[in-house]
Amino acid sequence: MSRRRASAKNLVSKEIKREIKEEEEEEEGEGEMDTIKLGTRATRNMKTKLESFSFGNSPTPSSSKATIVSSTATTTTTTAKSKKRKRSESPPVDLHLLTDADADADADAYEPTPQRKTKATKAAKAKVYKMELDSPQPAPANWLVTYRAIEEMRKGRPAPVDTMGCHAPMKESRIDVQARRFITLVSLMLSSQTKDEVTHAAVQNLRAVFRPPKEHDTDPYKEYLTVPNMVSASIETIESCINKVGFWRRKAQYLKSTAEILQRDYAGEIPKSVEGLCGLPGVGMKMAMLTMQNAWGENVGIGVDVHVHRITNRLGWFGRGRETKTPEETRVRLESWLPREFYGPINPLLVGFGQTVCTPVRPKCEECLLSRKEFEIEWEGEGGEGGKGGERVKKVGNGPLCPSAFKGSTGGPRRKTVVKKEEEVLEALIKVELEE
Repeated sequence: MSRRRASAKNLVSKEIKREIKEEEEEEEGEGEMDTIKLGTRATRNMKTKLESFSFGNSPTPSSSKATIVSSTATTTTTTAKSKKRKRSESPPVDLHLLTDADADADADAYEPTPQRKTKATKAAKAKVYKMELDSPQPAPANWLVTYRAIEEMRKGRPAPVDTMGCHAPMKESRIDVQARRFITLVSLMLSSQTKDEVTHAAVQNLRAVFRPPKEHDTDPYKEYLTVPNMVSASIETIESCINKVGFWRRKAQYLKSTAEILQRDYAGEIPKSVEGLCGLPGVGMKMAMLTMQNAWGENVGIGVDVHVHRITNRLGWFGRGRETKTPEETRVRLESWLPREFYGPINPLLVGFGQTVCTPVRPKCEECLLSRKEFEIEWEGEGGEGGKGGERVKKVGNGPLCPSAFKGSTGGPRRKTVVKKEEEVLEALIKVELEE
């Protein structure tokens, strides 16, 4: 049995080496730090899975243990060197000038390591946003039929965004309107790279923690998630409430800094302009547009998040070979042809569609009208392609209208292989243990 046990553990060591080597080759050219972190994570995950099984009283074979330890030690040393070199090459970044675009750059990014403070700190340049195209893009064919078909599919399909989206705080009429606007902004600042359910829970945590004890809470309808209370709260308190959201340490700093700016420069109110909102720490164009729509009721642009970005490209709305690379590019291209009355509703519509049908992984194309050759929908026309206002219009889709139908990603073949190998290794280890 000891020979079989050693063979199974050596198989784990070989898998660890192979995964680290493949990840380093695959990530080559994308930055030394990313490669090192991926290698560290792969090693740590496999080591954890190995240690979770018991192999009796026999000691771990020295060769297998040495492989794991040496891989981790090498990685740690290289990480320290690369950190030192990276700090010497670039000055510390001013946390107040980062935007949500920095957080959205990579959904799988790790928490940033705080950089050492120096006396001479160069200020980062504020991000400049392009507001319109030099030459507007023509509207894609059948876009309105596609839009109405998505509306039809959203009926009877509740999505998290419907009840937990950034519009929810403004519906709580019992709360002071200024507090509602601030909660809307807080919700949006926490939403980057975070599911609606997690964002909603984090906001509720803040509201609960900021509320005083019952013996001191004389008004049950008073809201305590306000600018002054955020300024008074410690970073540790804020972090404890939002530590489930993505980039929570950075966002805690954003919230604290934003509250201080609002109290100092805006008398506790949030800015009523895109420029003012984008000047706040951690607020980018998407958040600014959605804040203007939901908190101030002003329709100044489209809030494009990852769902809107992904789905509009899947629908081929920008043309074959002309897909947009970033949500910000998607916003500018969409605004060049989409009628203004659709600026507000398109975000919750496509976000809910992306949460229920057109999911990032394994989209439900078999349930989607846009993947069928023919379908019939009916809606009230409002002019243009839809007919006269109030007129019931029937459209037959001559499709499929979605060029990406049944082509959705399922996680990638390499990831499937890695997961399958991990499962095979763990099954072998379990089998050896049971037979003993």
